[in-house]
Amino acid sequence: MKTFLLGAGASKSYNQSPTGVKMPIARDFFQTFNSLNISSNPWVKIGDIVNYLRDNYGVSPTDFIYFNGDIEEIHSEIGEWLKQSILNVDDIDTILIHKLYMQLLFLFSSVINEIQNGPISKPHINIAKILTPDDCVITYNWDTLMDRALNSTTKWKTDTGYLVKPKLIYKNRWESPVNYQEEFNDSPLLIKLHGSTNWLTSYMIIEEGEFTLTQENSSDVFYVYESTCEPYNTYDGRYMDGYQPFSYGYYPVNVPDKGKSVKEGYALIRMISRDPFTKKGGAGDSGLVSMPLIIPPVKNKAYFLFGGLFQRLWQYAEEALSRAEHIIVIGYSFPNTDVQSSLLFKNAFTKRKTYPYVTILDPCPDRIYEKFKFDFGIPDTHLSIFKEYFSENTPIEKLLSKTS
Repeated sequence: MKTFLLGAGASKSYNQSPTGVKMPIARDFFQTFNSLNISSNPWVKIGDIVNYLRDNYGVSPTDFIYFNGDIEEIHSEIGEWLKQSILNVDDIDTILIHKLYMQLLFLFSSVINEIQNGPISKPHINIAKILTPDDCVITYNWDTLMDRALNSTTKWKTDTGYLVKPKLIYKNRWESPVNYQEEFNDSPLLIKLHGSTNWLTSYMIIEEGEFTLTQENSSDVFYVYESTCEPYNTYDGRYMDGYQPFSYGYYPVNVPDKGKSVKEGYALIRMISRDPFTKKGGAGDSGLVSMPLIIPPVKNKAYFLFGGLFQRLWQYAEEALSRAEHIIVIGYSFPNTDVQSSLLFKNAFTKRKTYPYVTILDPCPDRIYEKFKFDFGIPDTHLSIFKEYFSENTPIEKLLSKTS
């Protein structure tokens, strides 16, 4: 059994985007956004982000295009600020900070969607081609580069390939997944530990001092967007066309859920507010307003918001790592915001009776090598290092040789 572990470096390999830019890293996210056409789209909300950077980083609105702050640090501090405002029962501050937090989440997903909106990734196709139904891919990435490569190259389908089962899948209309048990063993699994830009849930609000979703269904119920050939219902009708499968414009399709009922004496405040000077979209707006189901790059990740969904994914990842004969790590360097990752590997390896073979592909592999050798106890005899960037020219078969 082979297990591929993909980090940001794997996504950075994608150089086929019509935008001409690659997936951002933490410190060039805002500059990447400002190089994309969506940066001038009035439907893309950045006003609160710009104001926050002005007030807290001294960045004038005119200098926003040059800002190179670390999005992981900024998203984390806004998240902590939001939690603090909730604890202090400061309703006005909470509403304003929540709006800022959600703008950042939508912007984060939008940048990824814009860049991945092109041909299917050749480096990821090369991985997909050598996978068997017994193998799996574990990824910390939110993009759908691996999803599309598996979908086009193997029997992998969104219906069955994520381990967790979506309630419905959007393929120009909402469809139920195929029989899950019958199709489960036909293809490798793709385990997305931080969610995915094409996973959708209802809009998140704050109710009685807690984060909650507006959907009537339980919080672990999610939807998958795959493709469309016609305008879909979305917030304020703001459908944007011109997107490849697994990608969409700033606003995703609304989900078919009537929404949770409001307790007597309470009102449900719609946290997405439309600028009266911005033109309404031409598509429909029926259904429940949705958002991308991703765990953003913050230090304290709120997996609990989605019930047992991520618990199941992390448990399976641990099991896969405990059983894998060979683990191939591509472009993942154990960043400080992924505290749970170290625990994942430690728990998995304590279950093992033998050492796995570990291959590391990274242009700067020393820190990762030391992590596996000294923190996880993998001996040099079972470690192979490839000091290079992942690309379509990467010899995948050589990575599987267990010798560097």
